[in-house]
Amino acid sequence: MKKTAVFAALIAAVALAGFLIYDGVANKTASADFFAMNTYVTADITGKDSAKCAEEAQKIVESLDTAVLSRTAENSVISHINLNGAGELDEKTAGYFSKLIEVCEKSGGAFDFTLGSVSDLWSFGSSPAVPDSEKLSQALSHSGYEKIILSGGRIEKSDKEATLDFGAAGKGIALDEIKACLESRRVKNAVVSVGGSVLLFGKKEFTVGIRDPFGNSGSYVAKLGVSDCCVSTSGCYEQQFEQGGKKYHHILDPETGYPVDNGLLSVTVISKSGLLSDALSTACFVLGIEKGSALAREYGCTAIFIDEDKNIYVEGDSGIIEITDGSYNLTERT
Repeated sequence: MKKTAVFAALIAAVALAGFLIYDGVANKTASADFFAMNTYVTADITGKDSAKCAEEAQKIVESLDTAVLSRTAENSVISHINLNGAGELDEKTAGYFSKLIEVCEKSGGAFDFTLGSVSDLWSFGSSPAVPDSEKLSQALSHSGYEKIILSGGRIEKSDKEATLDFGAAGKGIALDEIKACLESRRVKNAVVSVGGSVLLFGKKEFTVGIRDPFGNSGSYVAKLGVSDCCVSTSGCYEQQFEQGGKKYHHILDPETGYPVDNGLLSVTVISKSGLLSDALSTACFVLGIEKGSALAREYGCTAIFIDEDKNIYVEGDSGIIEITDGSYNLTERT
């Protein structure tokens, strides 16, 4: 994300995980605003092909969702694999799986796309509640990325009850596909938001705000000056509920099946790759500051951690961040 003189708040979609601000461009700008992947998607594109690209962006996200990534769409690739235990993949989809399996391995399983049955028990999308411990234990026994076998263009599940769920990476994958489309068109700049993941396309510097975990969707604690990258935020404030006097959020620990409880409130990751920014924001949240920083460093990404004591830790380029809320303390990791 990037730097300018005039700031304008970007869409309600980013309110789910981050707050984006950018300066407008005078002419040849086209926009798209729609709902897909269970979130709001917006695109603001500037250039000679802006109108066409805005249309194509919507088609890309909707097609990727229903034909490939959704586990509820009957004819999607993921649904087919979940139902049949195996499937043939095209080169692009096989590439997604290969990269995500690598993140699973390098994170020691902190990122795991086989937790579909576990997350279903929490029902965050409808009527959330703490699940029965025995059912949770059973669902966990069928999870684990090690159960996924990828060989060339064929994928198999060694445990047919494992449920694939790309919810923690699909939005980033959509950004990568949109970026590829923009690169093939006459586009100068673009800002595309798919929920908590944002693509900033072009050479100019944008300014991105990081949401205040203690505030509302319109408040932010810091701003980033970045360009030509993807930014993803995973925050425990996105989906949560209270039961028995305790709060529960949607970022689950693959080892326990329960929400991660390590003192973190949000993690923002900046990467050239949307897939990596999305997947690593979840992985780094689960791992915590020390191990999460090491993982971000291994991938050459910048990661920004905010904890419950209002400390902000930066792994990577701290020169891009400016704290805008004096109640937060910035600590650069070395």
